[in-house]
Amino acid sequence: MFSGDLAVRLQAIRAAGFSQVELTAGDLFASLRGVEYTLDLLAQSGLRVCAYNLVRDYEGCADSELVRRTEVADQLLAQAAWLGAPLLVACSNTSPDASSDRRRQVDDLRRLGDLAQARGLRIAYEALCWGTHIRDYRRAWELVELADHPAVGLLLDSSHIGALGLPMAGVRELDARRVFHVQLADLPQARLSTTDLSRYYRLLPGQGALDMDGFMEALGFIGYAGALSLEVLSDHYRMLPQAEGARQGFDAVCSLLKGRP
Repeated sequence: MFSGDLAVRLQAIRAAGFSQVELTAGDLFASLRGVEYTLDLLAQSGLRVCAYNLVRDYEGCADSELVRRTEVADQLLAQAAWLGAPLLVACSNTSPDASSDRRRQVDDLRRLGDLAQARGLRIAYEALCWGTHIRDYRRAWELVELADHPAVGLLLDSSHIGALGLPMAGVRELDARRVFHVQLADLPQARLSTTDLSRYYRLLPGQGALDMDGFMEALGFIGYAGALSLEVLSDHYRMLPQAEGARQGFDAVCSLLKGRP
């Protein structure tokens, strides 16, 4: 959500009231002092890593890319294990060369699931609103169901759902046991491409035009009890002082959760 030195960001996130954080490979390897320094920062912050990012362009990838991308995914899983993260996020393939073959996509998700399960971790599969073949969270859910793997579940991101105008109420049809992670962000009403809107103009929950209450009600209806994470990609929030950005984020989540069990 905001940029800057990792130590300062972690301190700001914890001081605002958050107990968990998502991290990326960029965070893990950002310091010239090495990975151990980053792990020490995390331990000192008292924050737990709820998800690690990100496997890209995997399901349906070209045969010539499969071995390399599988090796990268396994490396990311090893890194997630270092951080104590229970989940590795895998987003839907955005490559123009991605295969639309359903069986192949399912087989690839199962392969990721096998890699994750071997390390005691899980894969949270996310439909990106600019994905080549999988944009709709309901299509992603179909792949998760077909994969039928205990280590493969769904990641729901309110901004990807809202950017395409998909029904939030459709979440009520999902099985909470297979929804592994939820990311929250609002969107403005704007005449922008779906990709630009979701990549650069996200808002904190409650500050935009999406039915965030309906999204939360649907999650409550299915009994989702996992982590809620802010995924607010925005140049505006990146420019805020870390402490102020974290405070605004925590206040927005508290407002969204107010009165909910």
